[in-house]
Amino acid sequence: MENVTPSCRLCGALLKRRNVRRCYSCGSDLRVSATSANSSVLPAQSPVVTPSSGDAALSEKLQPLNVKKQIFQTIGFLLLAPALFVLFLSRAGMVDGGLTLGLGVLGGILGAICLYISNSYGKEKKALISKHVIQGVLEENFELVKYAPLESFSEEQLRISQLRGWNKFKGNDFFQAKYKNVSFQFSDVWLGRSRANRLKGQWLILDLYREIPAPLIISELERRGDLGRKARVQLEQTPFSDRFTVLTESPDSIPKILTPEFIEYLLTADDQSFYNGQHLFFMGKQAHYGINSELDLFEPCDNVQNIPALRERVQEEIDHIKRIIDGFLLIEGLFQGAETEDDR
Repeated sequence: MENVTPSCRLCGALLKRRNVRRCYSCGSDLRVSATSANSSVLPAQSPVVTPSSGDAALSEKLQPLNVKKQIFQTIGFLLLAPALFVLFLSRAGMVDGGLTLGLGVLGGILGAICLYISNSYGKEKKALISKHVIQGVLEENFELVKYAPLESFSEEQLRISQLRGWNKFKGNDFFQAKYKNVSFQFSDVWLGRSRANRLKGQWLILDLYREIPAPLIISELERRGDLGRKARVQLEQTPFSDRFTVLTESPDSIPKILTPEFIEYLLTADDQSFYNGQHLFFMGKQAHYGINSELDLFEPCDNVQNIPALRERVQEEIDHIKRIIDGFLLIEGLFQGAETEDDR
């Protein structure tokens, strides 16, 4: 069999190994590309991704930022590694202060400064790409209300969903928009405790037309929530009941939400290789959907320079968000006046 060097489907860059997660040139998440076509829910026709007249100028701005970020990052780690080793020896009593310890502390300080500078170049890259690429693609696909690349949901908004087991959170790429008459908010999020991930992925809050009278949790990540064991409802459907815990004090609402079509959608989404668990929470006129995907969408890679390929990769990630909303639209009557695919 011929041994073919793997390459990125979007920009054609050669990959260092076959199972790499992201392309080193355009930043495309290869797991999203590989599994998107397998989804049972297809979004409306996406806008045609075309090169922009400013792509060459943007690429020229990004290239030196890529180099500077990588140089300072490398120097920072090279300085921090021996500094941490010296401090470890000092705590173990193998280094008696003096010049060696002083040099170790100085190396640690300089290493931290280099990493800070590297991070600042990364933020500059992020700002350029958000302004010149991501915002434009969002506006082409949605009725965009707000896009804030460095913002996320508030802690209160995330706590409402009753996903427990975390005390720290962060996120970025928050945007608020409307798609097929559905108003929603989105953000990449990280929920965790110390270094442990509770959920790292995407979070959506969708506005509903029909009010849900009592909290309803449908989750692969939460077994109890704040409702307790008495609220657990055992469903007969397998394999759904083997994967998901259903909690509610109002069992009458379950068949209205967990329709056969929506169950099939959740099972199909769960089968995708980059999904490590889903958490849904319905209450009042909102639905929360958290995906433990380990992905961080809309992020530039270290060597991003192929702007048309980057724009196409962002479009693929937006199509992924569309598929999620289309999955919720399978629940009849949950949203008002949802458009059909032919309407867009």
